[in-house]
Amino acid sequence: MTKNKQSWIKLAAVLIPVLFSIPLVLGFLGALHPAFDSFSHFRMHLAVLMALSAVPALFLRLWREGLMAMILSLTALATILVPPSGPSAEAAPAALAQYKLLQLNLRYDNQQQADVFRLIGRESPDVIAFQEVSGNWRPRLKAIEARYPYSFYCSNRSRIGGAAILSRRPFALGSTPICVDSLAAIARIDFGGRSAIITSMHLDWPWPFAQNWNVEEVRPYFEKLEGPLIISGDFNAVPWSQTLKNITQYSKTRIAEGMRPSWLVNGALAHAAKWVGLPLDHILVSDRITATRIETLEPVGSDHLPLLLRFSITGVDDRNEPEQQTVMLN
Repeated sequence: MTKNKQSWIKLAAVLIPVLFSIPLVLGFLGALHPAFDSFSHFRMHLAVLMALSAVPALFLRLWREGLMAMILSLTALATILVPPSGPSAEAAPAALAQYKLLQLNLRYDNQQQADVFRLIGRESPDVIAFQEVSGNWRPRLKAIEARYPYSFYCSNRSRIGGAAILSRRPFALGSTPICVDSLAAIARIDFGGRSAIITSMHLDWPWPFAQNWNVEEVRPYFEKLEGPLIISGDFNAVPWSQTLKNITQYSKTRIAEGMRPSWLVNGALAHAAKWVGLPLDHILVSDRITATRIETLEPVGSDHLPLLLRFSITGVDDRNEPEQQTVMLN
């Protein structure tokens, strides 16, 4: 190998990890601009690619450059793989009833609709949060209206459909379910004398799409909602993104434990979803929602996996408090 060619190989061994490091680092600056937050969604992929691209530098004995790239990539991975410190789910007293919430982006053109109904029959959730309830889905969902008589649908988002809440339990007395545009369905549900606000939400994709504007649109609602709260939906955002940080801050919630990649579970990359898929579907819970843990269920024809939340509600509702009303802003 000529000296000139060897120099080019060494240069490439240094530059390629640097190229991966640029979007990786920008992804940590999501608070400055939503464009940077878009990079954060691929933090895991960029960190792995950077670590792999640093291996040639080590073989070429470029120790400083190779080790720096490895340290940066492993540090970035640690922000994903190591759970952040903070409040965790409390154990519910044994006497408290346990309920189940099913979260699912139906996929507006799902060709395996029967699988969805089989899943509902098997898990028998108390409440269901759906997204992408399209015109193709609405007639089919009438088949479970007798079992879920308390239903609330929001308007369609073009052809992909809107958000919906289906419940076996009644809406809380004196409360009114509302829609926030086509982004979220919000309803207060009575769980045997203790009520909780359930939200089914579907955000747009990150910048340059409208996700950051979506967050600002739902912000005043989340800041005014009080009492036990569960926000369930397809956020189109990863847990470590600025989008999720903002929503949990505005709503005073935390991400329930037990997630794994929930998107990219059909099509050509379905078998690789465990490794390259993204956790875009989340369930956020507030105080008084306890014993929470998410189970990720098998695919049912959507490109998103269903999530099942088991939870209990602690405390006692104060019927004189304004928090019993689902907030509607003028």
